Amino acid sequence: MTDRPMTDRPITFDRGQDKRPRANPLEDLLDMDGKLIYMLSRRSKLVQRAAKGRQVLDRETEKRLWANFEEAARAQNLDQRMARQLFALLGSFGLETPEGRRSADKPFTMVPRSEAADIDISGPRSLALTRMLAVLAAATGQNLRLTGVVLNDPLIELVKGLNQAGAHLSWTDDRLESQPDASHKSGREAGEFGPLRFEDILIFCGDEPFTLYTLIAFALREAGRSKFAGGAELKLLDLRPLETLLPKLGARLASMNPRSRGLPVRLESGGDMAARVELAADTPPLFAQALALAAWSYPEGLRLALSADPAAALMQAKALDEALEALALCGIKAKRQDNEYIVPAGKPKVPYAPELPLDTALAAYLLALPAFAGGVAKLSGTYVPPKALAADLAALGLAVEALKTDDASAVLLRSAPLYAGVTLGMGTDPDLLPLALALAVKAGGATVQLPAAGQTVHRAVAQELLDRLGAATEDKDGAIVVLPADKDAGRSAGPLLWTGVWTSPSPHMTLALALLSFPMPGISIDNPGGLAALWPRFWACYNALPKVREIPPAPKETPIDDAKPKRRRVRV
Repeated sequence: MTDRPMTDRPITFDRGQDKRPRANPLEDLLDMDGKLIYMLSRRSKLVQRAAKGRQVLDRETEKRLWANFEEAARAQNLDQRMARQLFALLGSFGLETPEGRRSADKPFTMVPRSEAADIDISGPRSLALTRMLAVLAAATGQNLRLTGVVLNDPLIELVKGLNQAGAHLSWTDDRLESQPDASHKSGREAGEFGPLRFEDILIFCGDEPFTLYTLIAFALREAGRSKFAGGAELKLLDLRPLETLLPKLGARLASMNPRSRGLPVRLESGGDMAARVELAADTPPLFAQALALAAWSYPEGLRLALSADPAAALMQAKALDEALEALALCGIKAKRQDNEYIVPAGKPKVPYAPELPLDTALAAYLLALPAFAGGVAKLSGTYVPPKALAADLAALGLAVEALKTDDASAVLLRSAPLYAGVTLGMGTDPDLLPLALALAVKAGGATVQLPAAGQTVHRAVAQELLDRLGAATEDKDGAIVVLPADKDAGRSAGPLLWTGVWTSPSPHMTLALALLSFPMPGISIDNPGGLAALWPRFWACYNALPKVREIPPAPKETPIDDAKPKRRRVRV
């Protein structure tokens, strides 16, 4: 039996009973999009059946699907590069289960208590410093104990990835430790490259880009081949920006799947490494950070020159500044010199139990809660807000108070009426943009500056949120203006409208929605698990309001002790 020949005739949708001509192309597009979504749903169910409970299709099935897909794309004169990306995306439907997604008839609706907040807890510690110190301890084989950490999914994935390469990291409820076995040699005795080894190992990196970037950065030190696989997010990650930079560091990255630009990939390393590299406009800031973390182990260290693109350079500089902070804690005298970051070769000395500062973004959302709910929020820990955030809070009328005793530090913020009409520069940080939008709406109007990199995407997401809240807006170059309430039209300040269920685009946007739910109860989303993966204890804190003290970790389920004897197979 032979396969049916492909036709050169363009593929069309059968309209069935509805064959009347459309008034304009928009109606045709709306109709076609609905049918595409219906067909995508059917395809995902077929993929689930073909996968038989696994997260991958068997190789022969996938090869036949791609061969047919590629031939059809050529027949329709579609771009082959985009066709490959589309095929990879289609493969994700049916193979990957959405994390934390609720069914359409059971959304997560935020209806908080109406009393003023009274929060007095230990604040969330720096996510960036936690993971970078864990990396440095793993790479050197030194002991480390971090307490009060935010033990989220990305951190656990990082620990697992490093342990696959030979690290000895472990975690408990809110503690992260590096404790190399006494039988293993220390980092200074484990050889030229320390305890981490990558040659001929396939490492699963989860879904977090930082984990992949870090493992690649440290794998560059040794000659050989290493392989990296990952979850759905990293399968769709475009790694071409790395492919153009890695040859300068004596390495080459090759995709193991010709239909994808993401994982799995093979890294071939061991060539001559340049002592200085220039970051391109599309170099991911987290990859630049990973290179800086590993550069002390390179033969001549590394000088990283920021991109010539101002928007890209701004985000790269933020990531590299964080890396310099971690390296300084470990005695590596890295520095910034004009537009270059210089990391010398050396041997880090990781502090055993450093006191981590509060996380810049997570602490900001929790401190801002009294501006929406009333009351006061006090977080134990050292907090130094970025200049733009501190200036914006002051302009809105919110005073951040730093408290310090002989043995402890804390930060406090009390509720106060918000001033309208201010310009909020914190919005240039993508993590703080949702907070800026929420404060602008609560204040009754403000101008929110947008991140320079990816401004079109950030503007679209911000506009979608504000539209759902019923806030009137105006576009401005590099910013979005939330207009003051129109009293003549009977409108009042603050959130005005919320209908339906929304899929929050990011955990930080979910935090902003949680704040907005105080003046406007009833905000509904279908993916609260996204925030739970980033900050596991936030929802426990939210549900405990108005009075919140230390939130204990979620109790672990006790394994069921089945008294029935297990059947054993006896060999004769």
